[in-house]
Amino acid sequence: MSKITVDARACIQCGACVRVCAIADVFEIRDGASVAVRPEKCWGCGQCVSVCPVDAIDHDAFPLEKCPLIDNGRQPTGEQLAILMRARRSARTFAERPVPRDIVRDLASVSRWGPSAQNSQDVDWIAIDDRARITEMSKATVDEIRRFSHLMRHPVLRGVLRLFLGRELTKSAGSNPRAGEELLDRWAKGLDPVFYNAPVVLVGHTRSRRPFARDDAIYAAYNLMLAAERQGLSTCQIGIFQMTAEHSNKVRRMLGLSEGRTAQVTLVLGYPLHPFRRLVPRRVPELVWNPR
Repeated sequence: MSKITVDARACIQCGACVRVCAIADVFEIRDGASVAVRPEKCWGCGQCVSVCPVDAIDHDAFPLEKCPLIDNGRQPTGEQLAILMRARRSARTFAERPVPRDIVRDLASVSRWGPSAQNSQDVDWIAIDDRARITEMSKATVDEIRRFSHLMRHPVLRGVLRLFLGRELTKSAGSNPRAGEELLDRWAKGLDPVFYNAPVVLVGHTRSRRPFARDDAIYAAYNLMLAAERQGLSTCQIGIFQMTAEHSNKVRRMLGLSEGRTAQVTLVLGYPLHPFRRLVPRRVPELVWNPR
């Protein structure tokens, strides 16, 4: 249980901590000051400490020396943030240049600032920079996709496979029955059709069967991808490996995940062979107000 106290002499009874803790409902205003009346319900999100205008809250998980003040003067402008988002591109050609492990560690650390359901903070990463391991994983993925594609040609098996593999994977395999052969053709030419010869593969994983775990991993991954741009690195999300790992014990075992953990998102990371020079337009999303 969290240890939370409020300095009654400093508290100005603004009620901010009460309102931001609307779900856990830890705080109440009593006898002229805020009081942590239900500390056992604390999620450990730290919002009470972050919002208090007079630093009256002492939370054992969030000592003030580890909670620096937000400097709005150092925040990027809306235009700068939009440019960063536009500059991020999914790269599939990488230079033959290793990525220092210290940089990979820093990027994994940055990913933690993404939101997570119920403040679970559950997304961890596996980093693979061994070229032989990456090659082995790519080949196994190609083999599995070829097998799926072959089975999808059978009209009876197609319906059965949909139950076991899911609609998304069976639809993808069924839309191009030769997908496996095409991947093998590229493989035979010395290409890597899965990881694109990237120097690093990153797999974000969470506890298994946890609600919204995939969402948490995607948020963390996008933070990492944006941060990578500022390091001169490029990324790409690898859905084909992710889908294969979800349905192939052989591929899943290659990740060495501990029991009770599930791969949720896969990225490649590396220095781009062809750096992008221009921002290109995207479709403006439709926005409907108060639809009936």
